[in-house]
Amino acid sequence: MKLSKLKILLLLILLQLRTISIGNDDQPQSRFHKEIKRKDEKELKVKIIGGIGSFYILPGTDNKIAIIDGYFDKETEREFIDVNYFVEDGVGYLEFEMQKASSRGASKEGRWYIKLCKDIPTTLEIELGATKADIELGGLSLKNLKISTGVSKTNLKFTKPNQIIMRRLEIETGVAKFDGENLGNAKFRSLNFSGGMGDFKLDLSGELLDNANINISMGFGNLELYLPNDVGAAIKYSGFLSSRKFENFYKMGDEFISFNFDDVQKKVNIYIDSGLGNVRVRWID
Repeated sequence: MKLSKLKILLLLILLQLRTISIGNDDQPQSRFHKEIKRKDEKELKVKIIGGIGSFYILPGTDNKIAIIDGYFDKETEREFIDVNYFVEDGVGYLEFEMQKASSRGASKEGRWYIKLCKDIPTTLEIELGATKADIELGGLSLKNLKISTGVSKTNLKFTKPNQIIMRRLEIETGVAKFDGENLGNAKFRSLNFSGGMGDFKLDLSGELLDNANINISMGFGNLELYLPNDVGAAIKYSGFLSSRKFENFYKMGDEFISFNFDDVQKKVNIYIDSGLGNVRVRWID
């Protein structure tokens, strides 16, 4: 397939993504509200499973483990929303799940706001289906983060630095439009990004750790990777059927080395494996 045909197919994909229900301006007919008070938890493990609708996940307060608010149509019965929380050996386990709602077509217009405690070390796992998601995790204390999406439009932001070092950040998308902003503020040691098909933007500005490892694989689509000017990068790239444009890099052996590599203190290792599409690496202040 020629790359000119790729652009046409990507346009069709993005048009399909725009059909995902993101709610309307009508007053919701039903509301779900739950608050979980903080006790003596030393660590949190949180899992959020959403089938369809709009999700807003963001920092909350230090005295609440979570505050959950849902707005949805009358077809979504409470029995299809499952929230469980318990504490064992100082670890709090929270699971939010929409059970079977997507199979009934319920929650099509649903909007969910989930606020999480900021200062307890947390392992967070988010699984979303046909959704629109706006996820702001800046200022939390995340040890590990995993995000999985289906046919989706997702915006992930870290407008403030993570309070602790994140061991692993893992992102998996299906047919998707994904924007990651200020991901360097996640302060991850390892980032694994897997994009199935769509349009992907990864902005690594922020407090990116020295010697972080970044692994990116993409099946079909466009990838734009933004690097801060004060970080050097070494890229290993595999993409026989993809076009690439690496700004301010030179080739040395099987690697692409940034021109600033020997002049800056922070350096990152990047591995990119692209199927069919366009890959571009740019620099930002």
